[in-house]
Amino acid sequence: MRISKAMGVFASLLAMLGLSSCGGGGSSSGTQPSQQMGSMFTIGTDSPTLPSVVSVQVQITSITLTDGTTTVNLLNGPQTVDFAKLNGLRSLLDLEDVPAGTYTSANITVGTVVIQYLDTAQSPPALNTINAMVSPMTVTQTLKTPLVLADSDLVGFFMDLDLRQSIETDANGNVTGNFTPTFDVKGLSVDDADAQIDCFYAGVVSVNPAGNQFVIQGPRGRQYTVDTTSSTNFDSSEMPSSFDTNTIVEVSGTLNRVTRDITATEVEVVSKDHFFLEGLDTFVQSSNGEATGLNIYARAELPDLAGYPLGQIDTIPLTGSEKYMIADLHIPLTSLLFGPASQLAGQRVLFGGKLDTTSSPPSVVVHRVILERQGQRGDWVPGSTNIQNGNSGTFSLNDNYLAGVLLPQPLTVMSTSFTNYVNLSGLSALTGNQPIHLRVVGFILINPAANNTPVMVARRVEALNN
Repeated sequence: MRISKAMGVFASLLAMLGLSSCGGGGSSSGTQPSQQMGSMFTIGTDSPTLPSVVSVQVQITSITLTDGTTTVNLLNGPQTVDFAKLNGLRSLLDLEDVPAGTYTSANITVGTVVIQYLDTAQSPPALNTINAMVSPMTVTQTLKTPLVLADSDLVGFFMDLDLRQSIETDANGNVTGNFTPTFDVKGLSVDDADAQIDCFYAGVVSVNPAGNQFVIQGPRGRQYTVDTTSSTNFDSSEMPSSFDTNTIVEVSGTLNRVTRDITATEVEVVSKDHFFLEGLDTFVQSSNGEATGLNIYARAELPDLAGYPLGQIDTIPLTGSEKYMIADLHIPLTSLLFGPASQLAGQRVLFGGKLDTTSSPPSVVVHRVILERQGQRGDWVPGSTNIQNGNSGTFSLNDNYLAGVLLPQPLTVMSTSFTNYVNLSGLSALTGNQPIHLRVVGFILINPAANNTPVMVARRVEALNN
């Protein structure tokens, strides 16, 4: 089982999860004390990119931290990350054992950068590719607060790549091909909100008899233990006791400070048939009002198939017999739709199914279509807040990034009692005469009561400083 490098963070970035920390053990008489060691994980995300840009694949060749004397590398080899796919989601880049110390600055070295954007003047939209010119190759950042790693402890390093500042455009807003890496960095504790791991896809290897722990196989054949608790959200009746070696799951959670296991907050079965593909819906092919196929910009798949290359727009055929699901929504929204007759460009969608190996290359028989949460970033529209009760209500968001070309402007956002507000006291804080810059993570659904227009059901609303 393998995952293509083009999966970026979900395919190549969890490779070191199997490492455990190395404590500074005691020493016997006549020997030198061993060096104190701890573990450090690296989390990456992005500030959003420009309208139409669907992919920015950045090769990170190294990330080093220094305390003025000791320099440590946080990556076990170069990693290629598609930062444009994140947009509010946080991804684990690596986990390394490093010497304990107080680290004050970081050097991030960038290799190749490939930018892809949609030409929406065509129908369906076409994909264009630019091999960017990168300068400077190494960015030095001073940590505002030193990152302290104690003996046998676990801490994190967080980096946010500001794509809008990094990608140069001309006076008409066209991408020139010049790329100036611009990062915001900080230290993390394991309890920090930005230490959350989003959307790790892997195949199930085994399940313990009690059903509260299972082992998954990720990139490079490595295996990781996932711990579940009474607080873990499962997206359906498909609990770990029903998992087998054909099961592919999506796991979100945090690292355990002691065991380095993944403590799962969410577990979703994405396939029972040993195949899945995830990406951005760019165009819906339909007949008699129902989808017969979706043009998907493919961002992740397992296994890697020549017939559905990552980083390209692939057509996924649909028959109408597929099972439609919404991943981990946990809200009874009978008035909002996602199904064969209610899909639209701009949604993040995942397909699970079976491979037909009688053809060459193999074709896909889709059994389930899952709507995934996605990140959108933009400005709250003054005067748009409508409060029904507490955090239940709506507001409008002007998204000037990718959603600006695939979704209507402004976009209606639905807030519920399940919506988590960050840097805001709640829905009532969206008030005043000036736009408020927000990052919203949630689901794009169809509202038939409003002429089948899209509405975003928010799981998280965060006020941003930039």
